[in-house]
Amino acid sequence: MAENKLTDKTLRAFKPSDREQLVGDGGGLWVRILPSAKGGTVNFYYRFQIDGKERRYNCGSYPETSLADARRNRNTARELVGKGIDPVDQATEAKAATEAALAAQRLEKTVDGLFEDWARVYLSAHHKDGGDFARAAYVLDVKQTIGTMRARDVRLPHIIRVIDGLLDRGVRRKANMVLSLLRQMFRHGLGRGIVDTDPTLGISKKQAGGKETPVERNLNDSEIQELNGKLNRSGLHPKMLAALRLILATGARVGEITQARWADIDLTKKVWHIPAEHSKNGRAHLIQLSAFAIEQLTSLSEYRSNSYLLAATRVRLTPAGERPDAPMSGKTISKAVHDRIRNVPLRGRTQSTGVLMLSGGEWSPHDLRRTMASRMGDLGVAPHVIERCLNHIQQGIVAVYQRQEYLVERKAAFELWGQKLEQLTSSVER
Repeated sequence: MAENKLTDKTLRAFKPSDREQLVGDGGGLWVRILPSAKGGTVNFYYRFQIDGKERRYNCGSYPETSLADARRNRNTARELVGKGIDPVDQATEAKAATEAALAAQRLEKTVDGLFEDWARVYLSAHHKDGGDFARAAYVLDVKQTIGTMRARDVRLPHIIRVIDGLLDRGVRRKANMVLSLLRQMFRHGLGRGIVDTDPTLGISKKQAGGKETPVERNLNDSEIQELNGKLNRSGLHPKMLAALRLILATGARVGEITQARWADIDLTKKVWHIPAEHSKNGRAHLIQLSAFAIEQLTSLSEYRSNSYLLAATRVRLTPAGERPDAPMSGKTISKAVHDRIRNVPLRGRTQSTGVLMLSGGEWSPHDLRRTMASRMGDLGVAPHVIERCLNHIQQGIVAVYQRQEYLVERKAAFELWGQKLEQLTSSVER
């Protein structure tokens, strides 16, 4: 059969009609002109037989594929047929292999991609803040160093480079925390097939930030008196002062204070219900309110602007110009205290440095919780009652057989502690 019957001029002269047109070039190469209703596209295909079946192999579209190129594609396919190979099947397999390779390439996540997968699958579901704390640590301390690397390529020296950056800044405790986050993230990657090894296995906290000792800072009676006076002269907003004194009176965590709603407080019954979703251990808690604690709540009520005890102030208004019902960030309280303890002010922050430094050294809002527990013990409150006042969960065999709530004893403990605070804070200021 004659070949190469057509010319480029002939192809340019083809016009689509209302029906499909077929024109042969010879040697099994055909030109197919689709109807106008289907776009009038001009396609080349090679028609052949293999294993007793007629097949068609796509040789390209005109004018993207020239007539000469279409003939070369036909010749290549014809050679395969001569060897007993179906070029259509081969093209299908090659396309599938290419798509699989591209899919695999897309799965080759960077460390940034690994973090986002970890945040989406685990952090958002299992961390109360949705992973905000972990993300902040990652962005500040990890991203710039290894974020753009392929996660599979990360090795121990890369992890050490991240840790060394923290050690150079003198934040050893943060180095241990970041190492822990990296270890969790790469183990997530192992379980998801994103990485093949955990590059953090070769380094321990001892080789990072060093062994950590439990913080045991608690204020004695004299320091409580000192703190009360310094709070009054600190320049802090009255609702911040009330919040800190409420922590001292109830032993509540900062996060429990900032997440508390007025609906959780029953001033008639003198109780504060902390729902399970707001407590650190996921267990609902009841705090009996002393007169001292109620005094702080009364002070907070003067600044009530939404459903939360401590309402957020710097929030973006809704399109309707309304302020969202949002709580103050727990970090706001800690930053306010630390800014007034540090020696040198940070840019854009308060200049009232040192005004909350105590004679016994630095302190944090969480130390007030520990202070309550320690001073309750001084007042003769039994350890197991103090533990329940703190909403601690008993461990081991005790947890199995002793499930008492000790509500009466807890109420007496909170009242006794409240009376002690009234005595201490009404003394001469220091």
